[in-house]
Amino acid sequence: MPRNVSVVPRIGSDSLAQRQAEKVALSIVAAELGLAHVETQKRFSIGPAAAIVDAFAESTDEVVLLEVNARVSSAMKTATKNKVLKDTLKMLLIEQANAAAWQGKRVRKLLVFLDPIARASFGPKAWANQAWDAFGVETHVCAIPDAHRVALIAAQAAQDLRADG
Repeated sequence: MPRNVSVVPRIGSDSLAQRQAEKVALSIVAAELGLAHVETQKRFSIGPAAAIVDAFAESTDEVVLLEVNARVSSAMKTATKNKVLKDTLKMLLIEQANAAAWQGKRVRKLLVFLDPIARASFGPKAWANQAWDAFGVETHVCAIPDAHRVALIAAQAAQDLRADG
């Protein structure tokens, strides 16, 4: 009899190490981009729904939407790649929903990877790269301090995304 995976609890899919590494990466990227004020976990209403980006910044001439992927030291599995693609779609929807409010401003959509191996999971011939180019989504690899990288590797090794039962 097939197992009903909808009732299997998620275990360890989030970690303190991941949240801390993402926070550090956002600080580094904000400094590199010269962003003075960055809001984290920014919520946008989209009709009756809502979407949250990891970070948001706005100036008189620019809007920046950022999503961070904290995978390090190994290629991404399909579920993680799909999450990055969902983050892409979410930023595009937020941009479209706010087009009138942001008229005349440059809207930058950034996918931040914490590891070149993770970024390379989307190889040069991947359709995602073509989509990112077509829709103006930038990808950026952010080097985080070694202590955060080591903590992330340990957290990823300990993660068990689905229980056995």
